[in-house]
Amino acid sequence: MSPRRTALFGFGHVAEHGHLSAWRKRADFAITAVADPEPARRAAAQRLLPGARVYDDPLAALEAEPLDVVDIAAPPALHAPLAIRAAAAGCHILCEKPLATSLADCRTVAAAVRAAGVTLYTVHNWKHSDQFERMAALLAEGAVGRLTHLRLETIRAGRAVSVGSEWRGQAALAGGGILFDHGWHALYLLLGLADQPPQQLCATIERRRYTDADVEDTATCAIQFPSLRGDIFLTWAGDARHTRWRASGTEGALTLADDSGELVRGDERRTFTFTHSLSGGSHHPDWFGAVIDGFASEIEDPSQRGRNLAEAERCMQLTALAYDSGQHGGSALSVPALPSSTEAAGAH
Repeated sequence: MSPRRTALFGFGHVAEHGHLSAWRKRADFAITAVADPEPARRAAAQRLLPGARVYDDPLAALEAEPLDVVDIAAPPALHAPLAIRAAAAGCHILCEKPLATSLADCRTVAAAVRAAGVTLYTVHNWKHSDQFERMAALLAEGAVGRLTHLRLETIRAGRAVSVGSEWRGQAALAGGGILFDHGWHALYLLLGLADQPPQQLCATIERRRYTDADVEDTATCAIQFPSLRGDIFLTWAGDARHTRWRASGTEGALTLADDSGELVRGDERRTFTFTHSLSGGSHHPDWFGAVIDGFASEIEDPSQRGRNLAEAERCMQLTALAYDSGQHGGSALSVPALPSSTEAAGAH
C-alpha cells in the first residue's frame, strides 16, 4: 500500500518540534504538502521538507493536492472550519487540541466527519506520557484503595511563545486562555483517570499576569463525579514551570510531579523517577508517535472510531461550562449527558 498523502496545516513550533519527527518515522504516511500564512514558516517547511509543496493557504492546498490526511496545527479558531473543509474533501483529520472553540462548532465538525465517513482524531498526547500511564496503571491496581480525589496542577511562567502573532493571548484566534491551552489536557487526563461521567462543575477565571489580555491566565475547576472529586489548577502567572498530579484514596495517596513520583500507603512508601519531566518542554515529540498509532488504527478500522471524538466533545462541553461558571461567580453547574450515540462511542 502506498503511503497516505499527508498535509500539515500550520507549521509553527508544535508542528515542527512536536509532530514532524514522528511523521518522518512512518512508512504509512508521507508529507506531501504544508500550508502556513507566515513566509518564514513556509521557508522553514521547504528547508525541512524539500519534497513537499508549500502553500500560504490550506484551502488552496486542499484544492490543488490529492490528499488522504491533514494534520491541523493552526490556531484553535481555525480548527473547526479547516476540519469541515478537509472532511468534505474526503481527508482523514488529525487535529491539535482544542478540537473547536465552541460546543456548537465541535458538534458541527463531528457531524461533518461522520457524514463523510472519515476519521477525526484530536491530539490528546499527554495520555501517552510515562507518568500518566504509570498513574493510570497504579490506580487500576487499587494502589490507593478506592479513589476519592484527583488534583491536577499546571503552573507556567508565562504563555508559550507563538510564531508570528502572539495568538494565545487573543480570544479571536485562541478561543480562550489557559483553559483552552493547558486545561484541555487536564480535562481529558482527569476524565481518563476518573472513568466516570462528570455530574457537576464550578470554576473561577482570573487575569493575574496578563491583566490587559482578553483571555484568562489562571483558572480553577472543580468537577464532581459519582464517587470522587476532581480539581484542576492552571496558571501562566507562576515563577517556574511545574506540573503535579495527586490521586488520593481510602488507603493511600499517589503523587507525580514532573520527573518523580511517590506512592504512600500505610507505612509503605514507594518512589519513582522518569526519564522526561512533564514540564520539560512544550512540544513533547516523544508522545506524538503513539497519537499517530491511535489515529492510524481508526483509519484502518472504522469500528474503532468515536472514542477519541467523544472525549474531545466532553472536553469542549466542560470547557464551555467552566467559562460559564467563572462568568457567574463560580456557580455550580450541572453537566448534561452527552447524546447517547456520543456516550456509547466513548464508553470504555
